[in-house]
Amino acid sequence: MALVPGGVFKMGWDYLPGNETVVAPYPAEITPGPSGPVRAVTLSQNYELGKYEITNAQYRDMLNFALRKGYLTGDYQNNITVKNKEGNSQELLNIDGDYEGKQCDIYFDGGKFVVKPGLENHPVVYVSWYGAAFYCNILSEWEGLAQLYNLADWSSTFDGVKKFYGSPGYRLPTEAEWEHAARYDSDNMVYDRRPVPWESSSTVYASESNYGSYLPYFTPYANFKSNTGTTAVGSYEAGKSLLGIYDLSGNVSEWVQDYYSNYTYFAPYDNETNPINDTSGVYRQKRGGSWLVYANNFPLTTYHTDTNWAFTNYCDVGFRIVRVM
Repeated sequence: MALVPGGVFKMGWDYLPGNETVVAPYPAEITPGPSGPVRAVTLSQNYELGKYEITNAQYRDMLNFALRKGYLTGDYQNNITVKNKEGNSQELLNIDGDYEGKQCDIYFDGGKFVVKPGLENHPVVYVSWYGAAFYCNILSEWEGLAQLYNLADWSSTFDGVKKFYGSPGYRLPTEAEWEHAARYDSDNMVYDRRPVPWESSSTVYASESNYGSYLPYFTPYANFKSNTGTTAVGSYEAGKSLLGIYDLSGNVSEWVQDYYSNYTYFAPYDNETNPINDTSGVYRQKRGGSWLVYANNFPLTTYHTDTNWAFTNYCDVGFRIVRVM
């Protein structure tokens, strides 16, 4: 886990030459773009974010722990699917997933879950949003911490009490927590936020990568649009963030906590503290881009978002975890 200091930062991005210091609410003559409006967001607490995406080996260990505890159901014996037994049962891992030439790396050998040799340190894929949340719950139990997801409805509310903030357990990062960690620098209120974790400014990114369209630019920094599948987590030393967090861009897209919404959901913009859209929506958000070529994860930037249903799984979708201090 990497420590991420809380504080105020500018979230989102707009191309506003001559108005680089503007934040929402914008003056009437300025219209926000699709990744805006840029707004000042406060994260009131320090938190820890996983330095790496959760690996096949880590997810395998979680499944075997849950198996011994009697928490699992689904046709995993025939290597079809893994589901949670208690509460609102959902597919956690699609074991027979096979898309884009990439199969699931985890299988059941008749007695336990195992990882295909050589892929232990690759990020887990074919995991749904529910499967990511379930992992967080089991890890919390493993370490004697509070579980933050109520499996009855997959909310963070237990007996009318929200546990999302203020409880020392594991969960998925909010969009704001993910973006803040990816774009963190020593001066959080600089408008020219790093568009990728390793770059110092959007000017350098624009000129070197032609706004993300020149793919060879990414070769030393991220497994992005490689069409060759996942790589071991932490393989791109040059692409880590200033806080030492790896693969925030590329390798696999990462589930985050929020439902999709345009940013007007969070208005008024002068009072965004610990923002989260956890109560209303159809799609859950994803961040970070991946190794696979498709329009929704392009361009590769720290402010670009992608979405899908929480039950969806695919060959390029994984996650990382967060723990609030």
